[in-house]
Amino acid sequence: ADVLWLVGFAATEGGTKESKDEFSALCAELEKEGVLSRKLLALSLETESVPAAVCQVAQLKKKRNQVKTKARYTITRYNLLRENTEGFSKLISLFDKLAGLDFEPKATEEQLRSTEETLADDVVRLAGFDHLCPNRMLSIALEVYELRLMEERTCQLAQPVLGLLKRFPPKRVTEVVTFQLLAHAPLPPSREGMKSAPQQTPPTPPSRASQFLAVSALVQKGLVDIDVLWNYLDPSDATLKKSGAQLLSMHDEEAASVTKVDLGSSSSAKDVDTFDATLQEFNRGGNQKVRLAAGLISVNAWRHAHRVLAHLSQYCKPALNHFVRSALCDLLKWIIQPLIASVAPVVGGRKPDTTGPSMATTFGCMRRFEFGLEAAEAADEGAAQDAAKNGAHAPGETNGTSGPSSVPLALRPTADLEEGLSMIRMLLEHLEYFLHTDLILLTSLWRVVLVYLNKKKEQQADGAPVEMEDRVVALVYRHLLPAASLVPNNPHLGDIMWSVMQQLSIFQRFMIYSCWETMYDNFLLKLAFERTKSATKQVLKRVVANAERRDFIAHQSHFHICKLCHSNPIPCIETMLRDVEIGFNVNMIQPYVECTNRCSDMTADIMAYVLARSCAKPVSPQRQFLNQATATLSPWLVGLGEFIGRFYKKHPNTDLVGLLTVVTKRISSEAAEVCKPNGDEPMLPAAEYRGESLIRIILESLIEHVGGLLTVSDMNQEQLVCLAGGPRLKGESVSIGKKEDTVKKDRARQALLNALINLNLAPVLWNSLSQQRHHFLSEEFAEKHGAAGGLKLLGLLFDGNHECFLKLTEFLCQACSRDKYAALLPPMQQVFSMFEPSLAFLAIRHGLPSFGRPLNASGEPSPEPPAITELERCVRLILPKNFEDEGLTVNFYMAFWRLSLQDIFTPSEGYERAGQSMQAAQKEMDAKRKDMERRDRDFAQSREAKAMKREMAKLQEFHTKLQEEHLQQKLNHKQVLARLEEEKLKWFRKPSPAATATFISEMIRPRVLTSYSDALFCCHFIKMLIKLKTHGFQLLDFYNSWTVMLSQCIRSCSEREATIFGVFLRDMMAYIVHLRKDEATFAAESKGNPCFHRNYYEDPAAPEWTSFQDIRRGHSKWEGRIFKAIFSGLASEEWMERRNTLLLLSQTHEAFPLVEKYARAALLAIDNMREKEEFTDLKTLAASLCVKLKAQKDRWVDRQPTEKEGSRRTDDSAGKKGSTSTSSGPKSGLPSSTSKAQAAGEGKDRDRDRDRDRAAGDKDKAAVDDGQAEKRSRSRRVGDDGHKDHKSSGKEAKESKESSRDSKAVVIKDGKEPKESSREHKDSGGDRKRSSAETRGHDDRSDKRRRSDREDAHGRSGGTSGYSSHQPRNALTSVPEYRGSQSEYTRGGRSGGGYTSSRHSDAYIGRSSRR
Repeated sequence: ADVLWLVGFAATEGGTKESKDEFSALCAELEKEGVLSRKLLALSLETESVPAAVCQVAQLKKKRNQVKTKARYTITRYNLLRENTEGFSKLISLFDKLAGLDFEPKATEEQLRSTEETLADDVVRLAGFDHLCPNRMLSIALEVYELRLMEERTCQLAQPVLGLLKRFPPKRVTEVVTFQLLAHAPLPPSREGMKSAPQQTPPTPPSRASQFLAVSALVQKGLVDIDVLWNYLDPSDATLKKSGAQLLSMHDEEAASVTKVDLGSSSSAKDVDTFDATLQEFNRGGNQKVRLAAGLISVNAWRHAHRVLAHLSQYCKPALNHFVRSALCDLLKWIIQPLIASVAPVVGGRKPDTTGPSMATTFGCMRRFEFGLEAAEAADEGAAQDAAKNGAHAPGETNGTSGPSSVPLALRPTADLEEGLSMIRMLLEHLEYFLHTDLILLTSLWRVVLVYLNKKKEQQADGAPVEMEDRVVALVYRHLLPAASLVPNNPHLGDIMWSVMQQLSIFQRFMIYSCWETMYDNFLLKLAFERTKSATKQVLKRVVANAERRDFIAHQSHFHICKLCHSNPIPCIETMLRDVEIGFNVNMIQPYVECTNRCSDMTADIMAYVLARSCAKPVSPQRQFLNQATATLSPWLVGLGEFIGRFYKKHPNTDLVGLLTVVTKRISSEAAEVCKPNGDEPMLPAAEYRGESLIRIILESLIEHVGGLLTVSDMNQEQLVCLAGGPRLKGESVSIGKKEDTVKKDRARQALLNALINLNLAPVLWNSLSQQRHHFLSEEFAEKHGAAGGLKLLGLLFDGNHECFLKLTEFLCQACSRDKYAALLPPMQQVFSMFEPSLAFLAIRHGLPSFGRPLNASGEPSPEPPAITELERCVRLILPKNFEDEGLTVNFYMAFWRLSLQDIFTPSEGYERAGQSMQAAQKEMDAKRKDMERRDRDFAQSREAKAMKREMAKLQEFHTKLQEEHLQQKLNHKQVLARLEEEKLKWFRKPSPAATATFISEMIRPRVLTSYSDALFCCHFIKMLIKLKTHGFQLLDFYNSWTVMLSQCIRSCSEREATIFGVFLRDMMAYIVHLRKDEATFAAESKGNPCFHRNYYEDPAAPEWTSFQDIRRGHSKWEGRIFKAIFSGLASEEWMERRNTLLLLSQTHEAFPLVEKYARAALLAIDNMREKEEFTDLKTLAASLCVKLKAQKDRWVDRQPTEKEGSRRTDDSAGKKGSTSTSSGPKSGLPSSTSKAQAAGEGKDRDRDRDRDRAAGDKDKAAVDDGQAEKRSRSRRVGDDGHKDHKSSGKEAKESKESSRDSKAVVIKDGKEPKESSREHKDSGGDRKRSSAETRGHDDRSDKRRRSDREDAHGRSGGTSGYSSHQPRNALTSVPEYRGSQSEYTRGGRSGGGYTSSRHSDAYIGRSSRR
């Protein structure tokens, strides 16, 4: 038969029709001859190969299918009438003995096995003898097995029952188990005459945890076929899919309705708890499939449980069910318990407590995880035996697998970290992030990650931040952090989380936070996100600056925000920042920062991530840094910058690396855009300025708030004087309110400094700011952004760039020691290549050795260090070759630039004033304390008294440190003066007008517009030269030169520079006002001082001294020159020039103008502007300035006489002309009341001035024509300023021109005008319009200043440009000659900042190319 089967299979499968016919004929012959019967042939052959002569194939197939169907769906039932009921009593007795093999004393293994086999045989015999139903016997055995499994002690007594169950066929056991699970209770019958009850779904049978636990154990042992059982369990897959989809849709609707207000429906129209009720129903749902999955997990049948969970996850989220979730959590705790116990000293710092309860005490219900280990060991033994028989190793895993499989048969607890992490990931793939209900497990998993990081850290010897592997990163952001989002506020959990996150690098932390943020789109997390946002909005609505204690929400807003941030910090922080960026009330920024007072360190770190992400967002039409229409910063950027600064000041321990990295990259990105991409052509910026570099507002805010570098935009006189003091005096002069905690302030400053130093950001920022500075002043920028508002945009960008540079440099100088700062600097030559000299010296000044050299052991000054030698080398590279030929020395140049304001001036009055104010505050506070103690005996123990005591201690500490700073500065000032006294004779090689002009153009002019401190330094440096009686410095010639050279800066400076120049102008003119106050004061100042020589002398054997009348007449002349530049600015058509002029006069009104004719002219011009100006800001500024100028009327000098006084003075002067006498000495141009020769010289001077004016007429006319042409071309090229977009009508423009003519005419009184004034007003129009416009690449600003200075110096002096050391010059009648070379003088074109309305080219770019 077997041979015939083989032949038939070959003939049927691969044979032809002839072979099949031959096989059928063979079978017919064998049946005919009686070799094989027909029945045997039908049973032996395949169905397809049975011949038709033996049996019909179709009929055979039908019969076979019927038999299979009957066998599958038919349960054999026994005749219960034949059963002997007494047999069940005996059966239960045998089962009791079988399940109670607990002998005393303990039996051996052989005895137990023998007894178990005997009892099992007795059960089988009893079933046959009493005709007992096998199904009922099997059901009783299953119930006994279930009871034994649920006992608290070990379940070894269930093993004998299990041995009995193994004697039954697995098919029969599966059928009985299925029958027990599907035993539905019948529906109650309906009564007659009543309406029948509606058709209902059969109820789910009552389920017990022990029942599914027993079934799962049988599945693990292989006694129940889970594939067969699964098909009979409720509910169906379609029902699961429908309920899962319904739950997801309800979740999305609930999340969308959290922040939505439906005004058209009442509160009763919708049940707000619908979703929560549905979720709880699914959570507590005990359907059979879910309970079976939980049972499989409970017995550690992981391979089967993995299949079931993977199948359920296609239709719903099984971990949302309480039974599945608790089983997975318990299994995970059972696995990691040895790992936690082995590393307990590492985690807690104490010895592990082995006597305490284990994690098993936290299990949700009875678990039998060891069953899976027994099955796995049995499988391993079987695999080993098979391998031994085959002579090879068993393939696949050894964890209870008999073949290759990625899923183990069971999981086992482990103390190995790598193995534990792999099993944790395997379980969390099914548990997802729904472990929030088990805080013990959640905290234990964070501890496991902490152990992992500690071991990684031990392997690293450099102490760098630990780099977490990708698998652990996924574990953290996919499971642990989202689970924490679903946990209500738990500070303990937050501390454990931060103990893990703080060991990572900031970049990996921010990456994890960003991945965590993407998880908020998932189920339940989205709802938590929206609810947190809504709760945050409700809290922020109640936030006020000074909340009352009875308002629990407002007063405790920081507590409520802290609670929200414990679980979901990202949505809470985003909601807060959205309010800040809207900018509805900038005064609420500080209260918002105070709301984060109690936030944890992890919340602060996440705030840093959100702030860095906000700064990294690209520019978009909805999120612009710059308002293109008004050329102002966007309010959201300003608000965000202030919030960032105040937040980091409140939380100084928060890492600044991420934010500073983003800000620096963004600042540098704009500088990179103007670089040459391929070395061929530069990249041109977009037509609309994007303003990427404006993110520097964030850096400035950090420096101001975190670095403690407080700045005031409009400083008063006291604050300006305090700029010469140390950091404490500067901060005291601008601070308001209570004293800050110095410890916290120093900690915040050090944190910012460490971030800048560790990332080496200072050189990068300097380089970026330098490139942007040159770009703003380039031709490309002027061409691209020279349309409407271009000039105002340039002012905003240029001033902002310069302010950022000053703040960054000043912060580094205050926070770093001299040596540490020097280490931060790039090479000096690189610094000078990046910046013009004024900014380069500002950057390196703090890193240079102190100018006041201490004495060595021998009493001699210490030698100069190598840094000064290198500096001198760099200085000689940037100076013109003929610098020393002009009369100055390099030593003088270096001394000027090395010195700071603190070196040459000590504000003792500022220190005394600050000390007195603090002493007064202490006395006031002490008096208040004593008064409160008299009223209340217990006041000393109150909170207010303790706070007052702390405040007094702060004041005392600050006062002590302020005094120490004062003493240290006085000592430094003394050393500096001593060295200057030694070196003053080496400064002027050849005193001459050329030396004075070089001093102004190469030293004063570049530095005076750099900052307020530098402007004051220039003033005090001039006073110091006078105080030191420096030979070669002449006061009259200096004032005569700088009023010509520097007055042109008024028309080519920015708003910030105009204010700074106003400070310089006020102090310089105030000194002249001081000298001319009375003759005694002047005599005391000028006695024996060579700075008051009237002329330059090589051998001052018999010098001619400056008289008191010289100072008075010089003052009038210098004010006239300055007024000419001021008047042209007031009459300008450019909004920015008019505004800058008003700002300058707001600073100088106390010292300029004080000559009556110029003061009246300025007052009338400003009053006309106040009446006719169309722009509100200029009108307000002019009105304020009018009040200030009118208040100075009593201090006006050189008042114009009335008619009677004028005639009397004329007669007196005529009478005095006859009594004048002559005197010997050098030729002078200044008049004297006691010398006829001086009177005659005065007449000659007037004639010479008149001839000089005529000779210069042609030059002035050509210059005027050239300036008008240039101005017309400039207007077409650059365009008007932003404020000119709202240009007035023709009538208003005509009124403005008439007002300008009226202002010019006010100088002329009674048809007469002073010669000096008429000459200045005659040239004022030409000076305003002079510009070169000869070559495209030439610097227009430098040409304009140089031409104006040269014309004032040469054209108006009658062409006298030579200088002879034997022929002394008069400083008032003969303006000193400046260098004739245009290329050399162009170096002073930029002078440390400024621009005109023409193309904004930087003179220093040309200089670097010349080098």
